[in-house]
Amino acid sequence: MTTLAMTVTPNDFIQLLQDAAIKRVVRFPVFVAGDEVTVSDFLALASPSLIVSNALPGATPWRQVKRLLGQETHSLALDIRQGFDVEKLCAIAGCVKGGELVYFLVGEEVSERRFYQRFNTFYHHADAAYFSQHGGMNLPQSISSSQHVPEYSSSFTSSGMTQDQQRAVDAIKQVLKGHRRRPALIVADRGRGKSSAMGIAAGQILSSDVKTVLVTSPSIANAETLFQHALVDGDCERTNKYRATYSNGSQLKFVAPDVLLQDKPMCDLLLVDEAAAIPVPMLNQMLTSYSRIAFSTTEHGYEGTGRAFSLRFRSLLNDKAKGWKEVSLHQPVRWAQDDPLERWLFDAFLFDAEPLYPDNIDEISVRIVDRDPLLKDESTLRQLFSILVTAHYQTSPNDLLQLLDDESLTVFGAFAHGMLVGALLAQKEGGFDGALAWDVVAGKRRLRGHLLAQSLASHTGTVDALTSVLIRVSRIAVLPLFQRNGIGTLLLNSAETYAARDGVGVMGTSFGVTPSLWQFWSSQGYIPARLGIQRDAASGTHSLQMVKALSSAPTWFDDIQALYSSNFYAQLSEQFSQLDPYLSALLLSAMAEPARLSEAQNRQVALFASGALGYDLVTGSLSQWLVSWLARQTKTITREDKGCQLMVARVLHRQSWDVIANEFGYQGRKDTELAMRQWIAKHH
Repeated sequence: MTTLAMTVTPNDFIQLLQDAAIKRVVRFPVFVAGDEVTVSDFLALASPSLIVSNALPGATPWRQVKRLLGQETHSLALDIRQGFDVEKLCAIAGCVKGGELVYFLVGEEVSERRFYQRFNTFYHHADAAYFSQHGGMNLPQSISSSQHVPEYSSSFTSSGMTQDQQRAVDAIKQVLKGHRRRPALIVADRGRGKSSAMGIAAGQILSSDVKTVLVTSPSIANAETLFQHALVDGDCERTNKYRATYSNGSQLKFVAPDVLLQDKPMCDLLLVDEAAAIPVPMLNQMLTSYSRIAFSTTEHGYEGTGRAFSLRFRSLLNDKAKGWKEVSLHQPVRWAQDDPLERWLFDAFLFDAEPLYPDNIDEISVRIVDRDPLLKDESTLRQLFSILVTAHYQTSPNDLLQLLDDESLTVFGAFAHGMLVGALLAQKEGGFDGALAWDVVAGKRRLRGHLLAQSLASHTGTVDALTSVLIRVSRIAVLPLFQRNGIGTLLLNSAETYAARDGVGVMGTSFGVTPSLWQFWSSQGYIPARLGIQRDAASGTHSLQMVKALSSAPTWFDDIQALYSSNFYAQLSEQFSQLDPYLSALLLSAMAEPARLSEAQNRQVALFASGALGYDLVTGSLSQWLVSWLARQTKTITREDKGCQLMVARVLHRQSWDVIANEFGYQGRKDTELAMRQWIAKHH
């Protein structure tokens, strides 16, 4: 940073920054520290177009920041003296156009919280300016009162798009015009206009011909920018937030990822915005179900997941659609390249943290990562956060705050040759008094946090799940290159040993269940405790909660498992009738075997298998026999066992004969029933 002479006034300081920002079409972060009078006088000189604060009179409160997203704003003042939501800060900063300044109003006192101690060091970042009532004025390294500043060179086309955006629009339109199964992948860091490019391409397609374009994204909010740009020049009407209709009859519709894969609505083109926030198995299903698709993904930024997703997804595209095309967007839309504010955000919130890989993992050691030394070890912090980002599609900048400051959190790291290759986050929950626990169960209170303990207690009436202490594994992540090498198991075993030594009797977890995740956790001795009724719209999965006793099982264990089993059997034909039959079979195989079938029931099943009795006469016996058979399996049921999945879909999910026949490739009921008889004859 460049320290200015004491003779330079605050007005001169602001003018120097504004001139440099305008000339280079970039944005500078400016930190302002002082008492109320100093801050008020500084804001009067700076005249920001918008002040966001929960304390200053006439300011926009932080809770209203989301309504500003998607807009282009001039200089901002963000009051973060009382704390702030990292995600909102990053989002609103992305609205500021080049040539403007972002003023951060900060306190001068030193916080005891680790996150803010680290954050305070970024007041003096090389790309930041700093104004203090007591400490003088500092400019970013890239400018000074005498330094020559290079002129900005625009790369926008005559249509108002960047050249990168134009290439993206052309690639998306080619998906519709060209050969089938040649999707486009639009890759960019945040702020490069990829969602805008998708919207512009959709608008041009829908205005020129009668087409239906579907948009899917983790939420409708993610797709708002796309919709806005699709409607700019077209003769169309926004029917509601999910649909736009053009005068020629064309339609643009939003469909959530889980609904898209369940209903498979027809379209001419499918646009998948923020693909990194949708699990790869769901993207694989989209590639199978739709022949003309364009995907976009953010690599870095608060929506991003780093390059790891792009690498995995490129591998999938190579397997499923060899003619796919990638377009990378590098030129920012609202500011010039090498933007100081963007560089500052990336460093302060680890947006561009990418994992490092040791040459081998012949020696793995697991230890608790002490978070006090982590403050002075930026390299390890970046590596830890990059592992979490790489392995999880919903990591946000707010997770960095929790990682550093949550005292109920213990971080375990797996190290190979001094480099992090895996991490586990263990959250302590429960331990409340009985009166409070009863209020939660009765629906009178809702606790902040304590996801697993609170859910188990409130959904089953098991008060002891809240009064006792348990540990929830909130995240377990291993670098993709080193997965399936036992590192996850090593981390989990270490966490269990540590918890047991600390007197904790129960470990648990909650996750969007898939066959592979189920197999990992069940292989570690965890048993199902609750399966959420609603699917997550982005992942299409149900949330499964699993628990494990570290010593002798508490009394409430048996109650929870009994409730789960009895409800799950009944829910299979209603609430979970659309569950993957293979996953249903896996979940049933972990349950205790129900009461054994009578000789008469067994005889009925055998008569059905031989063809002597029809299906309609033996449904009860078949249901009980199948559940009993699944519970007796000692080996993992495989995806290749088509007959088992057929039986689950018909006998337990109660899906119709037409649906079953179509799903499993049979000609009709008679053909399907014959396949069931043959499978039972083999396994009875």
